[in-house]
Amino acid sequence: MNVKVRLLQYKWRLALLVLVAIVISSVWHWVKQQQVAHTIIVWDEQGYQISEQFLGVAVDAAMLTDGEWWEGSDSPPRPIDFTHTDLVRWTTLLQPAWVRLGGTEADKLWLVEDDGANEPIPQLTRAHFTGFLNFVSTVKALPFITISTGPRVRLEDQWQPLQLERLLTWLPENFSGLLEFGNEPGAHWLMFGYRFQISFEQLAEEYKQARAYLQAQSELQLAAPGNAFWPEIGEPLKQVVGSSKDFLKAGANPDVFTWHYYPTQSSRCTVRIEGANWEGLLDHETFDEFAKHSKKVKQWLAQYSPHSRQWLGETGPAQCGGKAKLTDRFGASLWWLAHLATAVKNGNETVIRQSLIGGDYALLSYNNGYSPTPDYWASLLWQRNMGPKGLMTLDNNKNIRVAAHCHKDKPSTLAMVIVNLSKQTHSISLPQLVEGQYIDVTSFELESHFVLVEQRLAESLDWTNNLSQLPWQSVEQWRELTPYSYRWVLIDNVTECSE
Repeated sequence: MNVKVRLLQYKWRLALLVLVAIVISSVWHWVKQQQVAHTIIVWDEQGYQISEQFLGVAVDAAMLTDGEWWEGSDSPPRPIDFTHTDLVRWTTLLQPAWVRLGGTEADKLWLVEDDGANEPIPQLTRAHFTGFLNFVSTVKALPFITISTGPRVRLEDQWQPLQLERLLTWLPENFSGLLEFGNEPGAHWLMFGYRFQISFEQLAEEYKQARAYLQAQSELQLAAPGNAFWPEIGEPLKQVVGSSKDFLKAGANPDVFTWHYYPTQSSRCTVRIEGANWEGLLDHETFDEFAKHSKKVKQWLAQYSPHSRQWLGETGPAQCGGKAKLTDRFGASLWWLAHLATAVKNGNETVIRQSLIGGDYALLSYNNGYSPTPDYWASLLWQRNMGPKGLMTLDNNKNIRVAAHCHKDKPSTLAMVIVNLSKQTHSISLPQLVEGQYIDVTSFELESHFVLVEQRLAESLDWTNNLSQLPWQSVEQWRELTPYSYRWVLIDNVTECSE
């Protein structure tokens, strides 16, 4: 055999060995990914309470005006038609506790009667405001309305109550909602210019003035300050402009303390410290970071304002309008449920989701005829199952996030949501589970619009009658939890839920 033939054979053998090595390596990585992780979940008698009016949704004030909004996002024409049949139908089914009218534009708005042609813009007319109130009443929610603390309601940098007075004349006599004093005051330097940035100590004094004025006119409560917290850094520029802690230390004692939090920022944000992507949303450190800030707020309130209720007054998966093909897809609903599970365990009595409509993080997609997004179905399942009493849970895996609450309507029943944030199958063990039922919620991929409840499209199911018509499975048919999915479990005869 000549040298050339031998060399050719050698090359072929070498190529074959390389190919075999690649195949073995690929199979090994695939097998490794398919290995089942074992997770044990238990609950104990230690509990916590959230508000019976826990989950609310937001409608940004820009949706009622011609003010600034996120270009290119999934948003309806403005001002919104609050009588739209599908908008009313899906929101009524969701039964949010609150509908917040707020956002950045809330500190820019000027309330006008319908003939306010010569008054400042952007304007909120009485007719559009009444349309909002009628919508909230129709869907059987409560209104949560942010009043302006921006430059237009100031005289020589001092807040004036004239716009609040006008708002009070617009409210019906039976108004039972909540008002909020301003929106993200720590960012007024960005919205209006640095000369319009006031200190949080001044804001505290103005809050007390506004609350005294409000209490002289009505029995309504006033929330504040609604400042933004960012991952890692907390409140931006707090060393320069101050923080919510300063607001509390100055003796504001708000009826409700509100704060805002987004785990990521979309490309629309001029400043980003955590880009909006799957890693940023679903990494277990994302929820640990949120828990850290929640606990900090809880400690501040315990020290400086123990009678204030703690609300996460605005939150969503990505700041600045969300991100298309991310915050409107199935993977975002895994974040959302894990985020709620973290919120309830760390002092937040109420959570307001940005947004119901408008933006790429909306629960209802206008571009698809106000159809529900995956986060809508996750919210609906939370709303129908979770009562105000929660039980603390323990587990042994950070990629599994759990919340357990006594059922909203079924005595002695514990409702539990288990979220698998990983690409690994999990064998879930509940040693205390004897009787009950469960459903698994999945999709084809993280980027999918579709939500499958026991392999059936969510839209095809009957969501009335307390979800009794859903395809619940007996716990005798308990199975492994697939990657990137979540499970709802209804556990019977739980002593802690019989009281």
